[in-house]
Amino acid sequence: MKTGLVGAVIVSVVLLGCRATGQNPNQAALLQLLENRQKWSAQAIHDYSFDYDRSANIFTHPVHIEVLGGNVNRVTDRATGAVYSNAGVPTVDSLFAEIVRAIPDRNGSVSAEYDVTLGYPNVISLGSNIPDMGTSESVTNFQKTT
Repeated sequence: MKTGLVGAVIVSVVLLGCRATGQNPNQAALLQLLENRQKWSAQAIHDYSFDYDRSANIFTHPVHIEVLGGNVNRVTDRATGAVYSNAGVPTVDSLFAEIVRAIPDRNGSVSAEYDVTLGYPNVISLGSNIPDMGTSESVTNFQKTT
């Protein structure tokens, strides 16, 4: 519940900040974010795993991420089985935070799709006015582990 409240406060601050600067954000995207963040928080899921893919101008490995207690516990390359460092690897909560940070960015665009039942983001596309800087991320094969 606390996480849901924090998410609501963050989105409210973003909305107020955008309004104060005269920027016209996509309020539907913000409301969709808030609704799905609350749905995710209400589930109180802290132990889970998922496949994660990121398409960007740099090469990234397709990985399987295991999260325990809300923290990344293990990152495995889906193609080779190699185990990688947990540093910088996303959790569902950090993906929500990434969307919140991207919405007011004047140099790009953000779109997200969410799981209908659990609310986690399963596709995030970050466009950019800067050539070759856009990214696309996907979460598939999501499973609760406890």
